[in-house]
Amino acid sequence: MPQLDPSVFPTQLFWLALTFIPLYLIMWKSALPRVTSVREARRARIDADLEKASTLRAEAESSLADYEKTMANAAAKAQATIREAAQKTADAATAQREELAEKLENQTAEAERRISEEKDRALASIGGISNDLTQAAGARLLGGDISVDEAKAAVDSALASAGGTQ
Repeated sequence: MPQLDPSVFPTQLFWLALTFIPLYLIMWKSALPRVTSVREARRARIDADLEKASTLRAEAESSLADYEKTMANAAAKAQATIREAAQKTADAATAQREELAEKLENQTAEAERRISEEKDRALASIGGISNDLTQAAGARLLGGDISVDEAKAAVDSALASAGGTQ
């Protein structure tokens, strides 16, 4: 290979220096500053994007905290509403139970009053029924009519003896 021949090294070094130095100067003065400015612009844009992302992240975290706080407040308000509705329902049920108990108590008192009246009426009419029954039984058994006074005296006597033996 001719480029590795040591006899041509000085000419190769001359041409290397002659092309390399102007190329290096051109690159140093025109291309490298452009590359450097592009790198710096890119670095600045990346730094700005990172700063913007960090700001947006802080805003997102703040929004998330606000959202969680709002959700907690809404949940607490919902629980309070549920408790209030349950309390109102319980109060209404208690009022209905009390009203029903009062109504039943009134109906029971009315029924007891009617029973007492019927009992008194039945007891009052027992004497008349007993007298009539005694007259009818006496008429069949004795074959003659028994007066109302005799029947009443017999019933009173039987009631008095039944009351005395007890």
